[in-house]
Amino acid sequence: MKIAVIGAGIVGMTTAYELALDGHSVSVFERNASVAEEASYACAGHLGGSLFHPLSFPTWPSASRLRTSLAPSGISMGRGITLRDLRWRHAWKSPGKDFNERFDGAQTLAAYSLQRLRTIAVQASLVFERSQGQLVLFKTESEQLAQRERLELLNQRGAVGKILNPAETRVLEPALDANLDFHSSVYFAQDEVGNCRQFAHLLKEKIVESGGALHFGTQVTALSGATSPEIQTQNKGTLSFDRVVICAGAIGVKLNVPEFKHVALARVSSTSVSAQIREPLNAPRSAVLDWHTQTSVSRMGARIRISGGATLGQKHSRTTERTQKQLFQTLQSHFPGAADFSRSMQIWEGASIFSPDALPLVGASVSPGVWLNLAHGHNGWSMACGAARLIADQISGKSTDIDATKLRPGRFKP
Repeated sequence: MKIAVIGAGIVGMTTAYELALDGHSVSVFERNASVAEEASYACAGHLGGSLFHPLSFPTWPSASRLRTSLAPSGISMGRGITLRDLRWRHAWKSPGKDFNERFDGAQTLAAYSLQRLRTIAVQASLVFERSQGQLVLFKTESEQLAQRERLELLNQRGAVGKILNPAETRVLEPALDANLDFHSSVYFAQDEVGNCRQFAHLLKEKIVESGGALHFGTQVTALSGATSPEIQTQNKGTLSFDRVVICAGAIGVKLNVPEFKHVALARVSSTSVSAQIREPLNAPRSAVLDWHTQTSVSRMGARIRISGGATLGQKHSRTTERTQKQLFQTLQSHFPGAADFSRSMQIWEGASIFSPDALPLVGASVSPGVWLNLAHGHNGWSMACGAARLIADQISGKSTDIDATKLRPGRFKP
């Protein structure tokens, strides 16, 4: 089939790769000048089935609805908040009766995606910056205990998290500052951290080798077609395809797709700082997440990356400054002397599209020939390879390796 993929972020590139692998004629349309220029550009790089990050899934519900509602979500409120944003925030902080089922679906997709990523890397001989394991630090005993039910469920599902005391923690991450005060940690050995943008560029080469076409600087402005989909572009006119897969959340919500009328999608931005490692012995071995400050420090080959500061809506200039200051302070308090800020330092801010139930929209739209693979939120890199394989199998009429019922785009229709 002749298939158009809209968006060349990590989700778009993995989708295009899987479709090309199945023998389809693939064309990728991207408004930017290259792949992975927006949310995939300098993300934290978390991979794995634990989804143990404050933005990966809503706050784990407690026995009290009030406590759950008042618990920090890891997302601050910015400027220009709309009614749709408020609807999303209310849904995000409301556990709902199916919370455990949704978490199970998200964790299953993330674990499947990591498995698929490893398969692709071997089969396509892709070599990219990656390291094994994620360590989560808890400042107090109460922080750790609040995650007990979540950890028990993860352990049951094979995403084993091992609780460590400070001494055991420093064996895994010897560069952690000796004066850093924390109560305990949990270690997920099966998780990884990897260079999302680098992986997307490697996939681009494979897509081109397979005969796929990539159209950069090409904005898709409209979607139409009664029986088969047509896309309208700013500089290439109207083009017809057998199928269209929308992978760009920010663009997708502007297109005439019925499913978007029934769901409040939110744009959440975050910030990262990347710098060259000054002294490898002072840098983390993999990924370290400070649960208290909700800031992560990751090793990216010869660089170190600090990420945090999630904001709904537009950031105030003061918020941006405060976020950057906190990122630098976290790095200094956790891994002093690890980074060389005198050269090649990069400060990046990107935004991801979040659904209200923390699950992406993956599957067929009611519009003929139109498919959706978007709104992965913080988990775009963690879920990209798995979601792409699901879409490719569905389009080809094959049975999927995991149940994708919870991900169907029409699930929000009243």
